Amino acid sequence: MTGKLEMLFHFDVQSLKRSRFELIGAVVLVLLTTVFYYSWRAGNAESMRLDGLLEAGGEQINAMAAKASTAKELERAVNDAGSNLDLLEDRLKTINERLPSDRHISTLLADLSENGSGVRILSIKPLPPEDKGELARLPFQINMESGFVPLGFYIERIEKLPRLMVIDNVTIEPKEEGSRMLNANIFLSAYVLGYGGGQ
Repeated sequence: MTGKLEMLFHFDVQSLKRSRFELIGAVVLVLLTTVFYYSWRAGNAESMRLDGLLEAGGEQINAMAAKASTAKELERAVNDAGSNLDLLEDRLKTINERLPSDRHISTLLADLSENGSGVRILSIKPLPPEDKGELARLPFQINMESGFVPLGFYIERIEKLPRLMVIDNVTIEPKEEGSRMLNANIFLSAYVLGYGGGQ
């Protein structure tokens, strides 16, 4: 066994001199391989780190895209809400024109007392108002003299006024026996905002 070890560890100096270039080349190759391996390993770690950064950047981009999408949806919702608000304001304006406050009763009386051709208003009598919560009912009795056709035109004009008014009753009787003139009583209700308990 010692002979085998001697053979195994036996160096021939001459043969070493002859293959010295091969040995130097082998050592250099081992050194280069080692350096390359550690460089590759460090580069691979850096590559993995960069891949992680890229993935995190991609997630941030996706999150920002989601936020941008949400911001666009919010902007669209705000625009829609603004449009709806404009529509509601227009409707409220129309309602307010048709339902004046109790401060506009003088305008209402002027509308009712406007004589048409063939109509003579004798009296406009306000009756006790009725509070209906947000609205108030203001009843009126209008006594007039008129012919039949002008009376019809007067009632039609009242119904077309830009106010919320309802004709409750109309009584008609001849002024005199055989006369074409009529005595008419019109009972109507006008509705206003802000009367009594209303706003």
